[in-house]
Amino acid sequence: MIDFHTHILPGIDDGARDVSTSVRMTEMMIEQQVDVVTATPHYYCLDATPRVHCENALKAYETLKSAWKETHPEGPDMPEIRTGAEIYLANSLESVPEPELLKISGTDLMLFEMPFSGYHEWIPRLTEMIAGKAGARPVFAHIDRYLDLYGRRVTDELEALPHVAFQFNTDSFEDRDALKYMYSLIKRGYTIFWASDCHGAHHRVPDMGNTLPGLQKKIEKKFSPAVYEAITKRQYALLGK
Repeated sequence: MIDFHTHILPGIDDGARDVSTSVRMTEMMIEQQVDVVTATPHYYCLDATPRVHCENALKAYETLKSAWKETHPEGPDMPEIRTGAEIYLANSLESVPEPELLKISGTDLMLFEMPFSGYHEWIPRLTEMIAGKAGARPVFAHIDRYLDLYGRRVTDELEALPHVAFQFNTDSFEDRDALKYMYSLIKRGYTIFWASDCHGAHHRVPDMGNTLPGLQKKIEKKFSPAVYEAITKRQYALLGK
């Protein structure tokens, strides 16, 4: 099971505030049988360069690894953790150097967060430009949050981007409109990812293991077990698994 969008790294953004929180979040993921985690701390281009962001993310990851070894000397091993970024889309991204450093490690995937202030005509153009410069496949984070805010016309424009993929948060798995859109993407062959978007051990917690089985049943009923299997195989393949 993959948790594709998390804020599990300690002290780097508004996610895990310290390493003990990160360790507990990791324990929860193991209990839920999550085996691959993408750690995607927020990236705001006015705050740091991609290189500095990556250095900070790797430092936080090493802190978590060391703490895990100290607190779990007999195991189990941590899930595989890939580092990356949740890249906030802003016009100033155009001048950012080395955007390829923001890809999720070991992949050609870049996770983009759209602004909640409203839709801007430059969003598809900027996304395509940054992803193209980085040699990346764009993934739009928690697309379910934007369906009412932006409207379907906008999603049509996003869907036209080359190799685009969409990520849904677990709290959308019971939302009728979000499911309807997810099913539409599945029917039309788009790549989708699922994630907890977890930020802590007590609030916005890891919950993939508690919620994904229910979604699996819905997809298998709507389509077939083979369709659900194909989706998950695609997810692992894009992560190089």
